[in-house]
Amino acid sequence: MNSRERLSPTDRPHIAASDPYLDYGPPLPERYGILTLRALVRDPRSVFAFWEWPEAEKTAAWAVRLRDVATSVATIAMLDRAAAACGSFYFEAAPERDYEVDLGWTSGEVFVVVRTSNRIRTPREGPATEVDPDWAPAEGEADVWRSLSGPKARAWTRGGAYGRGGPSHG
Repeated sequence: MNSRERLSPTDRPHIAASDPYLDYGPPLPERYGILTLRALVRDPRSVFAFWEWPEAEKTAAWAVRLRDVATSVATIAMLDRAAAACGSFYFEAAPERDYEVDLGWTSGEVFVVVRTSNRIRTPREGPATEVDPDWAPAEGEADVWRSLSGPKARAWTRGGAYGRGGPSHG
């Protein structure tokens, strides 16, 4: 049996027979039952963590923490039972720092780590401070780039500064 036979448009009354049929496959499971913890950088000042903890301790105070690798300074977020089993959290962070997220439980001053995430590094907050000489603007181009913040930007975006071809197409 192929996917068209398995999930034909007639099996789904809200899809008209004349509409093109797309097979999206079976629905994804809500949980996989695997202890998982991942960290992602959202921007220079924000880190996103998501996890699944299938066998969370029933009597413990669950928590997730963002830990600065260099200084060990940590931000702890307490979790309820539902959030401990499967959840996500946004942490405030600082630019250009290495972080790890720990999932575990706490009892007073002690944090018991169950799983540690991948290590991430937040990017710098501003533009690069060094200019590669191979990518430095040619004579006259620097003035055009500076003008992008003013009224000349509108003319340049319509092809006014370089014509139709742009700076590299003469």
